Amino acid sequence: MASSLDQRHFNLNLERNTMTNFSNYLNRTFSRLTMTFAFVAFGALVSPSYASGNMHRVDMVQEGIDLAPIYVNSNSNGYTGSEDKPHKYMVRAHASAKGSNRVWHVSIYTPGRATFFVQDVGKSEGWPIYSKSHEFHAKPGSLDWLITPKQSCDGKLKEQVVAGKKRENVLRNGLKTTAVAYINFGARADSKSNNKNHRHKTSDGMTQHGFKMMYKVPVVCRPTP
Repeated sequence: MASSLDQRHFNLNLERNTMTNFSNYLNRTFSRLTMTFAFVAFGALVSPSYASGNMHRVDMVQEGIDLAPIYVNSNSNGYTGSEDKPHKYMVRAHASAKGSNRVWHVSIYTPGRATFFVQDVGKSEGWPIYSKSHEFHAKPGSLDWLITPKQSCDGKLKEQVVAGKKRENVLRNGLKTTAVAYINFGARADSKSNNKNHRHKTSDGMTQHGFKMMYKVPVVCRPTP
């Protein structure tokens, strides 16, 4: 009788341990898949955009190595949000027009929120090819994000806890991770004569052709005070 009871206890403990291990496996897998999908998307959006109408190609890439992190604050309950300080972004923008048309307007921006750079050619024929490096500063709230700095810290914290570390110890020690921001580049092209007269009356000449890139930003998840 005692042996039968011990066997039932053993089977019950085995079942509980199996379910716990399986749950931990699912959590780890979900965390990895989330980051995998994010960076698959990252790869999908770094290809140049081949436009229509007067524009041939619009493209932008991250330039250099971004070493300055965005800091995310924390308390005993978790991560509370990133510092509201400007961060420097370094990009190289490229736009080329079709045929005899010329690029006359370029901008780097977040739709409906902020413009970080804008330039047009004034009364000149325009650029056959526009290709320049730019640096601009933007606060986290001025950008759209695939993974915000706080979300990145939250995900890293969950990953560490699932791996068996105590939540309070992870928060006390701090973490390093990566966030992914969206940055938009837009360009317009028109005929040389329209550019020279600074008159853009056709829909092709006024249409903005855009490219949406992803920009990886280092993040420091600050330890709890």
